[in-house]
Amino acid sequence: MIRVAICDDEIRIHERLQRYFSQLQIETSYDFKIHFFEAAEELLAYYKDAGSYAFHIVIMDMEMNGMSGLEAAKTIRSFPDYDVQFIFITHYPKYMLSSFEVQPFQFLVKPMDYDLFKYTFNRLCSYLFANDSRFVTMKSENGYIVLRKPEIIALAKIKHSLLQNKIKVVTIHHNFCVTGTLTECLARINEPFKLIHRSVVINLEHVRRFTATSVIMSNDEEFPIGRTQAGTVKNAFAEFIVGSSRI
Repeated sequence: MIRVAICDDEIRIHERLQRYFSQLQIETSYDFKIHFFEAAEELLAYYKDAGSYAFHIVIMDMEMNGMSGLEAAKTIRSFPDYDVQFIFITHYPKYMLSSFEVQPFQFLVKPMDYDLFKYTFNRLCSYLFANDSRFVTMKSENGYIVLRKPEIIALAKIKHSLLQNKIKVVTIHHNFCVTGTLTECLARINEPFKLIHRSVVINLEHVRRFTATSVIMSNDEEFPIGRTQAGTVKNAFAEFIVGSSRI
């Protein structure tokens, strides 16, 4: 699932983009979850509650009542959310040069037709799916989901006889059920992920503390540490902390 924010003070733009995304979902394998905002302040308030990595894509009107789209984009970049992809839309092409400051994926002039929309989003979604260094794509029961690696807290094997090779992916926003094995997932995401138990992989970035037999993560969820992994997990975490402090 690709999370998209549409921030524009024109309701007719919301309606048009809703139709476009619905049509694109029918024509492709992409699955979108759309959030609509009528002002930049509303979008930033959502970010304040949800935290970084709230969206994969933000479609932003350059000129709105109150805060401009460009100022809102600068704020989002400062959170920091370096991976979110901005698409700016406007009636006025003169704003194009100023938008480069936040490195948008595309700048579109209103009114955009469906063919241009489809071309732009096919390119953008292909980029998200292909960029394995920052994103990971996993197959769920409802289609493919795209996740930033830093937003993944843990992966846990689902213990159910009817669900073979099913993994629960715990993220800072939602939990997902995906198809595969822990070994396959770990091979794709690599560092800073660590197998701590035969049924659990954690992201060392989200570790908050250890107990004698478990680890507490940033969402307060507790996962068991296997007896044979206890020493290597704590050593790996210590090395991760030291490495992070050097950056």
